[in-house]
Amino acid sequence: MHVLGTAGHVDHGKSALVQALTGIDPDRLREEKEREMTIELGFAWLTLEVGGEPEEVGIVDVPGHRDFIENMLAGVGGIDLALFVVAADEGVMPQTREHLAILDLLEIPGGVVALTKCDLVDDPDWLELVTLDVGEVLSGTALDGAPIIPVSARTGQGLDELRAALATALAAVQPRADTGRPRLPVDRVFSLSGFGTVVTGTLLGGSLRVGDSVSVEPAGLQGRVRGLQTHKTQRDAVFPGSRVAVNVSGIGADEVRRGDVLAAPGLVRGTLLLDAAYRHLPDAGVPLRHNMEVKLFVGAAEVMARTRVLGARQIAPGEEGWLQLALEAPLAVSRGDRFILRRPSPGATLGGGRVVDAHPGRRHRRFRPEVVERLRTLAEGSPAERLLQTLQKEQPIAPSALLQASGLPQEEARAAWQELLDGDQALIIGGQALSAAHWQRQHDRVRETLRAFHAERPLRLGMPREELRSRLKLPAALSNALEDELLASGAMVAEGRLLRLPEHAIQFTPAQQTAVDALLQRFASAGVSSPSVRESRETVGDAVYEALVDLGRLRQLNDDIVYRAEEYDALVARLTAFIGAQGRVSTGQVRDLLDTSRKYAIGLLEHLDHVKITRRVGDERELRDGGR
Repeated sequence: MHVLGTAGHVDHGKSALVQALTGIDPDRLREEKEREMTIELGFAWLTLEVGGEPEEVGIVDVPGHRDFIENMLAGVGGIDLALFVVAADEGVMPQTREHLAILDLLEIPGGVVALTKCDLVDDPDWLELVTLDVGEVLSGTALDGAPIIPVSARTGQGLDELRAALATALAAVQPRADTGRPRLPVDRVFSLSGFGTVVTGTLLGGSLRVGDSVSVEPAGLQGRVRGLQTHKTQRDAVFPGSRVAVNVSGIGADEVRRGDVLAAPGLVRGTLLLDAAYRHLPDAGVPLRHNMEVKLFVGAAEVMARTRVLGARQIAPGEEGWLQLALEAPLAVSRGDRFILRRPSPGATLGGGRVVDAHPGRRHRRFRPEVVERLRTLAEGSPAERLLQTLQKEQPIAPSALLQASGLPQEEARAAWQELLDGDQALIIGGQALSAAHWQRQHDRVRETLRAFHAERPLRLGMPREELRSRLKLPAALSNALEDELLASGAMVAEGRLLRLPEHAIQFTPAQQTAVDALLQRFASAGVSSPSVRESRETVGDAVYEALVDLGRLRQLNDDIVYRAEEYDALVARLTAFIGAQGRVSTGQVRDLLDTSRKYAIGLLEHLDHVKITRRVGDERELRDGGR
């Protein structure tokens, strides 16, 4: 799944555009509606055709006013793509540039520009001038070359083109990796009567499931996942890149705040020091000096900090360097997290970078070359981390091809691969290398696919095996291994050619049960000359009829003939006994034996041939070896 984030100057129509695209008003506070201005983060979603498949895409709507830019930073860090908004009647404004700088520092993979309020511009030359100006401002940034789509939230102009551009851009974004290390930077906390504490955020690093133990850091609170929602839909499991609401038991809403991180126990912990690679903005105005007081924004968190510039006296505008940040209060961060630094007063964005060590343990001496060299090495990642990244991109892949694709020296690659295997981060299935998180996700995909099928068709006992394989689109060896594991563990149940979740059962309504009873009574009275398939479907309805077949209560022989299970078993036993005694049987003999028509006699014999109880010899049938 993917998440979009709006960005742009105040009053350029971000929230109106989100509402026009989704039908959801992201402004939920009364003050926001009264002031017609986004103050807090807003959330919505829409369905787009991404890579040829429908996908629910989350949207985080952020404030544009300079007084609320720090609220904007709490929501923009977890997005996959920017929906960058510029009003056609005003063009590029101060927060346009600051939001763009933030997107660039956070290395957002790309975006689409919506040139809003086009219905207010009558002069096509002005519209062309604004488009050229926006393109020039984007040049050299993360949004360089992004499509610019003129739109109007009021008239609907350009909305279809904008949806198409967003879908195309999202298809090019690499999905969030599942490394088996789930964490959720909390951007909203509230309590619901009867449910308790709910936290929301964009899930990173791994999957969460109902019943999982979790901790909230940096406070170290322990709880359990009671329920999960994505876009107001209940889920048993949620995956990286999803906007998620987590109902947590064992933790009070007053104990959690924005900026905390909900994660698997032991995965993250609080820190008061962190080492980072840093880039200072060219228009920052002043260099970043040692011991400057700054505001640090990482994930959804904000904390005051002091800079410790390493390996240099200061970092000039437009330059890069290494920092150690000393925090006034503990934060739960992880290696690789992107961050922003702002000047406290007057407020302005200074620069940003990436955490390379979340727990350095002690303050570094500023001008030690070995300190800077260590940070450079950490920034590149360990061999095992680099190999895992390659695996997540290329999987499934033969282990030998993986080692070659990693670009690591041969011996180093082999040692890294063994480290991943020993640490249960990777495995080999059917001769193919997979990350353990990816394999677990396939398990979850099967359960989610079956759950959706059961919800859509509750009167089917299960999904046909071939249909499930078609939806999963996995290589045969992986598909077979996946089915075997799920069946062996009891997470999935086979009913002949159908597969179902163990908790699924067909349940008829009282009216349906009445119709079923009436039909089965007709079968009992009719004997061999049973009601036809068409008559049966008309009596109980197609869905109930198929349920009776799935349950084995009806046995359909061909497109026309069907029997109740009891009559079917009795007829097959009678015929096989007769053939066993006589050696062979003809259609006429079956007709006379059962006192029925030629239609039913032929139907029964052809069915016995099909299920390999008998075989045809000329115009007669005989029992196969092992036949009843």
